[in-house]
Amino acid sequence: MDSSKISVGLVVHDYDPNYGQGRYCVELVRRLHKDVRFTIFANTFNAPQFEGETRIKIPAIRFNALTTVYSFIPSAQYLVGKHPVDLIHAQGLTLWYADLITGHICNAAREKRMNTKWVKPRLFMRLVIPTERRFYRHQSNRRLIAISRTLEKEVRQFYDWNRPVSVIYHGTDSDVFRPAQSTEERNSLRQRFGVMGDQWTWLFMGEATKGLRQCIDQLKQFPEARLLVVTRSRLESFMAQADLLGVRSRVVFHGFESQPELAFRAADVFLYPSDYDPFGMVVTEAMASGIPVVVGRDMGASELIDHEVNGFLFDPHRPEEITACLRLLRNSPGMAETVGRLGRATLRQFGWDTCAAATLQVYKEVDAEKRSGASPRTVG
Repeated sequence: MDSSKISVGLVVHDYDPNYGQGRYCVELVRRLHKDVRFTIFANTFNAPQFEGETRIKIPAIRFNALTTVYSFIPSAQYLVGKHPVDLIHAQGLTLWYADLITGHICNAAREKRMNTKWVKPRLFMRLVIPTERRFYRHQSNRRLIAISRTLEKEVRQFYDWNRPVSVIYHGTDSDVFRPAQSTEERNSLRQRFGVMGDQWTWLFMGEATKGLRQCIDQLKQFPEARLLVVTRSRLESFMAQADLLGVRSRVVFHGFESQPELAFRAADVFLYPSDYDPFGMVVTEAMASGIPVVVGRDMGASELIDHEVNGFLFDPHRPEEITACLRLLRNSPGMAETVGRLGRATLRQFGWDTCAAATLQVYKEVDAEKRSGASPRTVG
């Protein structure tokens, strides 16, 4: 074992590329395992094990999101203490304290902007927010990696964060997420997803609460459009909505897809009317795939979009703005092609190598600060 390497404990619920935080951790380890000694603390593992990587299973009660959070925290804190590392790198609220936090969400901001009356998500946030606030205020915290400027602002505003922040966007693999290379590939994928080759196809991918209802509503304005839905969410209420509106025959409820890159290649437009998302990797993956994205203007990934240049932005609470973006794309196929091409060009600048290199620099800075015996710095 090379003792000259920084040892980092990555703490995440699921070390699995099928989940946002898990994919972030897997991509970091994939690129940095030769420079960093990683110990992965997680409840589940679903990724290749790299040289020098150690894995520690964290027991948790996975009945629902709330039991997951509150059973995982004490177990993780105990086992991290049993396996000392130079730096503890937490993925949000995963233990009581850490040296470095990557913030993936700010639940206090989410509660303010969430447009739902559903009891379960609101109860979850009401219970988690006080704990999350105390976590971010813990005196051991030295640095925050924010996945967007939006998230940095939210954590400072709602949780009084006053330590240094590094804004590092999530990466996107533009070799995996790429346009279809031929008409034959595109048509084959459309057939795979139950869409005819000449149908104007929108794609929604992600948690259904992040705008699926608005997507289905838009079908009333565009009788020629089809909607492909790729999600692991329960869909009964959305199927009922489509039935009520008389558009059920134009929606393909595909469910979960283990190869999401294939769905992007089968679509003409990526539509994502989310009213809250601190980043939104599905947006950057769609851009890398060369299709125009039509997304809520306040999400983190929108920081990479110039309206009507490499994507389209709208207020998700104003359906007429969504309609206007879609109508412009429908009436200007040349513009759609250009926007998709420029979106892919943008995302080629934000690969996982760039994300990993910036994160390694943060590791070195925080490690040097700890070794010097300096107390965590405050700013502002």
